[in-house]
Amino acid sequence: MIRVAITDAGTPDSGELIRLLAMHPEVEIVAAISESLQGKPLTSVHHGLIGETSLTFTSSSDFSECDVLFVGGDGLSSSELFRLRTGCPDLKIIMLRTPEAADPESLGIVYGLPEINRKLLVRGATAAIVPRPFASMALVALFPFAKNLLLGRDIEINVAAPAAILDITDIEKTRHETEEALRCVQTSFSGNISISTRVSEARRSALMDISFSCPLNLQQMIDLYDVYDDHRFSFVTTSGVGVSEVAGTNKCVVRVSRGEPGKCAVGVAADCRLRGGAGEAVHIMNLMCGLHEKTGLNLKAIDFEPI
Repeated sequence: MIRVAITDAGTPDSGELIRLLAMHPEVEIVAAISESLQGKPLTSVHHGLIGETSLTFTSSSDFSECDVLFVGGDGLSSSELFRLRTGCPDLKIIMLRTPEAADPESLGIVYGLPEINRKLLVRGATAAIVPRPFASMALVALFPFAKNLLLGRDIEINVAAPAAILDITDIEKTRHETEEALRCVQTSFSGNISISTRVSEARRSALMDISFSCPLNLQQMIDLYDVYDDHRFSFVTTSGVGVSEVAGTNKCVVRVSRGEPGKCAVGVAADCRLRGGAGEAVHIMNLMCGLHEKTGLNLKAIDFEPI
């Protein structure tokens, strides 16, 4: 069994992660850390866990006895991360948020988007950062074009998401993260990315519309997504996609169509609590620990009304 600890375990994001890990067939949660909640049962804070765990929150844990540490909340400082990696060299660390003022590359931290960096995650990575939800969505849609050096000019992104998701999203950091990741794939990309948002009625999922210049015809654009043929959570379609297709799953569904003359119009749907959140964190853990990537993530959609 994979022994797991979670820091800042009292947050809603950590609750989403705990619910997944509690049902994961290869995981044992050994510590849920929250100083303010020490001694309280997890079931008193996070719903859906009655009958699944008798664990109580703790104020600390011996990470040397863990296989994987999920870092929630505000994350770790560079110095804290360095001390942890030095003291527990075998510990795999998965951060749900990017450490402030940290250079991930210099610290040996992999950008944890499996569609781009699956080989790095499988082949010995010991630390990874979970992408932000909107960055994860945009990059799944744009990576096939960047991989084929097809991104040239500016990219326009419009996101419709619940107010609860938008309220905790730093759009400027998301934009910067997306640009940096794309330039790592296509160094010649020099365009700018603009992101606009609007509030939707969805509960937890987002719809994204992306527009950019592209000389390919529709079939050629669709063929680019063959790069995801052996990936388990990314899918392409030419049909309209609503949030009901993805809510409660780790899927990212991409719709490709022709926009204005010379433009590609890409729509993306994903559950922001799982994609770029708890689901992607578990996906990363599976890859780092040599498990099938869908282990513990065979989730069904929770929305049944087509919206």
